[in-house]
Amino acid sequence: MKEPRIRAMRLSDLPAVMEIGGRSLPRPWSEVVWREEFYSPFGLYLILEESSALCGFIGLKLISDEAHVMTIAVCPERRRQGLARTLIKAALSEPASAGARHVYLEVRPSNLAARALYASLGFVETGVRPGYYGDEDALLMTLDLRKNPLP
Repeated sequence: MKEPRIRAMRLSDLPAVMEIGGRSLPRPWSEVVWREEFYSPFGLYLILEESSALCGFIGLKLISDEAHVMTIAVCPERRRQGLARTLIKAALSEPASAGARHVYLEVRPSNLAARALYASLGFVETGVRPGYYGDEDALLMTLDLRKNPLP
């Protein structure tokens, strides 16, 4: 298998992105939401592909000195192989992310694998968003890039 490649998301990637989201996330974004996010001047959306097959994606909102991980997913059959870590590091090393000092994300308390990944990257739990997912609260996790720059 070829080495994974990260590139900017294209509108033509949307069907594959939505398919991965549908298989990976309890509440995937609709096409309307994806299109709004795709055209946002504050968004950075990247995909990870192997042998021309899309196997993961990440989306950030960049405002002032903050980055907010809006979405991230990896194909279920490709999890636990470091691809989400690769996506996060790639997104935060993009020139558009250069001014970010803090990175925020929400995660389900029940998603222990994601929480462990984020903690291993230096994210710390900084709050709770009650009812965020409808069926579950969200843990707010924050990475201070001044204290914990990603390698």
